[in-house]
Amino acid sequence: MLYSKKEKLDLYLNEFMQLEKKLNSNLSNTLTLNFNKHRGHIVFAGLIHGNETGSLPAIIKCINKLLQKELSFGGKVSFLLGNIEAAKKDLRYVESDLNRSFGESYKGKLTLERKRAVELMPLLKSADVFIDFHQTIMPSLKPFYIFEMNHDSYHWARAVGGASTLVTRKKGAPFSQAGMCSDEYVRSLQKIGITLELGEQGFSDSAETLAFSVLKRALKCIDKVFSSGISIEKLSRKNNDFEFLTISHREPFDSPKKCLNAGFSNFHKLTKNMIVGADERQNPLESPKDGYILFPKYPKRNSTGEASMPLPGEIFVIAEPTLEHPLNWLKA
Repeated sequence: MLYSKKEKLDLYLNEFMQLEKKLNSNLSNTLTLNFNKHRGHIVFAGLIHGNETGSLPAIIKCINKLLQKELSFGGKVSFLLGNIEAAKKDLRYVESDLNRSFGESYKGKLTLERKRAVELMPLLKSADVFIDFHQTIMPSLKPFYIFEMNHDSYHWARAVGGASTLVTRKKGAPFSQAGMCSDEYVRSLQKIGITLELGEQGFSDSAETLAFSVLKRALKCIDKVFSSGISIEKLSRKNNDFEFLTISHREPFDSPKKCLNAGFSNFHKLTKNMIVGADERQNPLESPKDGYILFPKYPKRNSTGEASMPLPGEIFVIAEPTLEHPLNWLKA
């Protein structure tokens, strides 16, 4: 039987809520299983952005297999669904971006999403490892990790696998000036926080398969680290290293008239002076450098071609290969 996107979402959310009720969770839209064989605690997140639903089937599959003992795990594992209200409306967020709402120094409005972030922060504080599943708005030529370079988080991502590219940045550089992301919050506590972009937003077999494989490998890794005392660095070296990229240009979305040419996906190659769209005066918008386009934006537009408000901070960014291994940045 073929289900619509909404029907699929309702089925998965209902199943999660039934499991949540069965396991007596005391925090809404989360559940925790503790097998008490070691003290390690890993937290997985989905739906931090409501319309990024691709990890949801894998999360529920993983929970059921753990309960049925088809997956072996010895520690504590928590699963959280970040923004169900936005998911039900097929929106990224309702009032503000949940993934800019974490941290003690938040200075924005007390929105629905900020309240949710405050609810989730104690759970994130308790995690040894946090993996946040996301998806891109537009198609992506490949999945990728994206987080600030951090020694332990890097080795965890490499050990868990699932993507061969890491888009990274130097320590202390925020992902966005708009606020703190969930993984940034966890790393600020000196814990492991990593984000994996599974591909284009929505349900897909590829997103489910990738997310489930990462869930399984992450559980195995935390068992080995906390039960067997094997270092995550040793585990990571069993896998090939990443292709490292860093964001070197952010094109501001400073006019509702500004637009991109149709058809860009994440990781399409750009060359310097390549015409990628039109500026606010409808003159050609050129790429300022060689690199790969990331996070291209195609918002809804009115009859005069103006993008719907509020505008995102950037209409696209450009990533290019790092000049050295990013671990060297930590030695400076």
